[in-house]
Amino acid sequence: MLAIVLALGASLGWGVSDFLGGLKSRTLPVLSVLLISQGTALILLTLIAATRGVALPDASTLGHAAIAGLGELAGIAALYRGLSVGKMSIVAPVAATAPAVPLLIGLAGGQIPGPLQFTGLALALLGLAATSYRPGTTTGAASSTLPSILYGLLAAAGFGIFFHTMHNAGEGDVGWALLTARLTSVLALATVIIVKRHRVRVPKADLPVLAAIGALVIVADFLYTTASTLGLVSVAAVLASLHTIVTIALARIVLKERLERPQQIGIAISLIGVLAISAG
Repeated sequence: MLAIVLALGASLGWGVSDFLGGLKSRTLPVLSVLLISQGTALILLTLIAATRGVALPDASTLGHAAIAGLGELAGIAALYRGLSVGKMSIVAPVAATAPAVPLLIGLAGGQIPGPLQFTGLALALLGLAATSYRPGTTTGAASSTLPSILYGLLAAAGFGIFFHTMHNAGEGDVGWALLTARLTSVLALATVIIVKRHRVRVPKADLPVLAAIGALVIVADFLYTTASTLGLVSVAAVLASLHTIVTIALARIVLKERLERPQQIGIAISLIGVLAISAG
């Protein structure tokens, strides 16, 4: 029961941070949003690690954490970009299919999923197809939907890798796993910024919100990682992926976004598929 509560808490934290990150990425460069939010998260985690006095886990655990950090960074970058240029109500549910990634990784490793999980995967894919379909749309409207789908898929891949590898890293020590993941992601982000010669300029008025995004991310990461070590990682991943509902709700309330009926059905089918993957 505790694992379920923690995973749902993670979905709430990620949902709010996703919405705020996507919203800020509409007026600020995505790299700037990521650097401030991820940098804030790294500072907070470093302060926490300095007071814990826990020994470093083994190299394998740290390696999984580093991969998790890269996966999450890629997922967040794709999500923020998608939320800024596309429809939040499409990007978010597509990104919620991330639990299919741990399922496919397990399949490649010889872990044969049950019939219900296969059904869930099929439903998730069917839902994606329905979400991308817009009857009677013009070429311009259709082209505006495609980026939402593509960025959502990239985000799902990144988050799926995070779900799988962070569970493995969390078995060693959650605190060090989170710090290693964040340090890796910030270093990778800094490298991209240097290579692209991106100038980070953020108005002072936006700094508190970007810092809050970073704080929400590490709280959600901690809740998910702990939940995945207490219960089944597949269940924790799916429940945490329900952050899409929070993002969709905020987009509906704040931005007044509307969806066509086929897209509403597609979103519902995708979420049912995600739940079926977990239940299997």
